[in-house]
Amino acid sequence: MNSRRVSRISAGFWAIVPFALLLLAVSLWDTPERLPTHWSADLPDAFSTGAGVFSVALSVAGFCAVVAALLALLSAWVPPLWHRWIMALLAGVGATAAATYGAASWGTHLAGSPAQVHVVWSLVPFVLGVLWGWVGYLLNRPAPVDRQAVLETVPERSRVVASGAGVPAPWATRLDSGVMLGTAVFVAVVLTLTAVLSWTSTPLLGVVITVISVLTTLFVVAWSRVEARVDEVGLTIRSTLLPVRLLRLAAEDVVGVEAADLDPMKWGGIGLRWLPGRTAYIVRGGPGMVVHRASGRPFGLEVTEGEEVAAAGVRALLGVAGQAMATGHRANG
Repeated sequence: MNSRRVSRISAGFWAIVPFALLLLAVSLWDTPERLPTHWSADLPDAFSTGAGVFSVALSVAGFCAVVAALLALLSAWVPPLWHRWIMALLAGVGATAAATYGAASWGTHLAGSPAQVHVVWSLVPFVLGVLWGWVGYLLNRPAPVDRQAVLETVPERSRVVASGAGVPAPWATRLDSGVMLGTAVFVAVVLTLTAVLSWTSTPLLGVVITVISVLTTLFVVAWSRVEARVDEVGLTIRSTLLPVRLLRLAAEDVVGVEAADLDPMKWGGIGLRWLPGRTAYIVRGGPGMVVHRASGRPFGLEVTEGEEVAAAGVRALLGVAGQAMATGHRANG
């Protein structure tokens, strides 16, 4: 079993632990009759049954545990970066849910009464959730990549060559994806309905789904209209609808660039696509550029302005990467 596989399994196990701790806690200690659920000042002003709080916490942590287990099994088909962040999110949410019950119960035990539990106990779950998710992120570290082995997969004419020439002029192109915009509307409608239904049954689950809904919708909207630019730092993709940088491929991480006709059938479809071993952003299919990265995961980018603009982008990125390689060689020498 390689180190990458071990890291993913370890991160999956870490995300399941909060659920297991909840089951262990309920088997070792009696569930309190009442627990605080809301604070307006230093002391709580709303309460719920201990069994009710435990059920909600167990449901959320159990959901995260099941998804984490499935993600660990399907890790070969999930992009490493996405796998790392999703697993860390699942670990953090599951830990927050488990800690919500644990902090309320322990705070009630120490205070002697649920009405005397200080508001600081309501902050503990969020701190523990962030820390738990951070540890899960660290556990799911990427495996080292053999740069030379990656370079051998790049066509020789498309490889980056160290160059002492000046940095090429910046290159840029804009891309509009109606598919991504339509997807954003669909995601927003579905997740909004899901969040409303969750709020009516379980407020905590409603909060989680609402946050996920907003972030997911904004992410898809951001990718619906972008600008791709090559400058001295490499290839950068920014959203023109939201003030966010979506992707940066550093010049020193580029080992090759080639012009190619991007067929949606070969790259997984239209839009932002993740497939085992490669990623692409395709509007409708056609001329574009394929960037070979030192990580071994190529990135395909369609250029809707045509072959000449795509070829100019390839030359610009090859020049920038060559300059970065020459600078690195001088620094090492």
